[in-house]
Amino acid sequence: MANPISYLQVENLGKAFGDLVLFENLSFGLSEGQRVALIAKNGTGKTTLLNVLAGREDADSGTVVYRRGLRVSYLEQDPRFPIGMSVLEACFLSDNDILRALSRYEAWMLREATGKTQPEGETLEEVMHLMDYHKAWDYEVRVRQILTKLSITQVDQPVEQLSGGQLKRVALANALITEPDLLILDEPTNHLDLDMVEWLEQYLTRSGITLLMVTHDRYFLDRVCNVILELDQGQLFTYAGNYAYYLEKHQERLDVFNAELDRANNLFRKELDWMRRMPQARATKAKSRIDAFYDLEDKVAGKRKEEQVRLNVKAAYLGSKIVEATYVSKAYGDLVLLDQFYYNMARYEKVGIVGRNGTGKSTFLRMLMGEEQPDSGRFDIGETVSFAYYSQAGLAFNEQMKVIDVVRDVAEEISLGDGKKLSASQFLQHFLFTPETQHNYVHKLSGGEKRRLYLCTVLMRNPNFLVLDEPTNDLD
Repeated sequence: MANPISYLQVENLGKAFGDLVLFENLSFGLSEGQRVALIAKNGTGKTTLLNVLAGREDADSGTVVYRRGLRVSYLEQDPRFPIGMSVLEACFLSDNDILRALSRYEAWMLREATGKTQPEGETLEEVMHLMDYHKAWDYEVRVRQILTKLSITQVDQPVEQLSGGQLKRVALANALITEPDLLILDEPTNHLDLDMVEWLEQYLTRSGITLLMVTHDRYFLDRVCNVILELDQGQLFTYAGNYAYYLEKHQERLDVFNAELDRANNLFRKELDWMRRMPQARATKAKSRIDAFYDLEDKVAGKRKEEQVRLNVKAAYLGSKIVEATYVSKAYGDLVLLDQFYYNMARYEKVGIVGRNGTGKSTFLRMLMGEEQPDSGRFDIGETVSFAYYSQAGLAFNEQMKVIDVVRDVAEEISLGDGKKLSASQFLQHFLFTPETQHNYVHKLSGGEKRRLYLCTVLMRNPNFLVLDEPTNDLD
């Protein structure tokens, strides 16, 4: 059996922001046909690593080598397009070989039509050959076809009118249209409805495409990927299987790691006691033991056990009157989102809103929160209701503030009930912000860390009614 073709080889890759080392000495490879998921906690450099591999950022050290002629497409976590641009124009915005061939052909024909001199040595035959080679003649037709598959049919619609899911699908179309050999995806299922997630799952598993992706959607990951790369405390671990296989082997590795760490900590406490009690021995007889102590101290200080978010906050009193949506209607032109909608919500009820992208889920929540008005009807809110709104767009943080100051701006203390309180710093630790990372500036946080900080500021207000729009996006 022939060896698989190597598509990508990464050697000793390193990246840091100031004193924060995201990764160093990373080495791995990707081969044809592999569908690889990169797993790591928020803030450990997943998106940065993808940006480096896609050429959007430079590494501090190491090399990234692709197979010659490999076609690579990259779907960013939060795609953005210029305001005023149409959907179709957005699909001509990418920097790829097809569009470069189109641009050369159009420029050649424009110079020909206006009587301008062509570049020396460039012939129409060469330009047309380039168009043939990259299959660029029917690019717009294929763009429209793939947009239709992704349920984007209004190609003249301005991008600023699109929902988060629709924007993601336009960016996904940009990534798929070039028929890449290697597809790099950062949180591909964020904002996508269930139908689109299923379509993408089928496309990736049936097309034979080679894939490297970051996702927190464990079900999607389990169905699509056949190799897992785990980045943990600066080390890279490879698991040749899907997500279910990874969970089993990951737990086995953690059990071994934690047992070794417990033994090291016990030995460290014993040796620390010896160091304090035996000054003369330290000076004359036990240099090797002293050296071993300092080696052990470094080892223990650089390792940590797995942590989990655990939280129990006090909710404000909630009366019997909650929310009543009274014959609410809402439309944008010919697109009707709600028509005489009525619902009376009961106390302690947990309601999920499902629907395809662009059908008005986020609009409904904004109307409930008073950020947008219905065309007719109203929302009657109970007097005791205390909302906490976790929006899809997130909170616009002051990027120059420190994490701890963001939380202290909301409250210095948080009530847990039974007379117990937590300081802002203690509360942040429940969201996996260590005392050290609490003094990081917001602009240094990853997308997932910002979402975690946002969730922290929402829950610390002791609400009794949570309104959550895509709460798990970007969270590990």
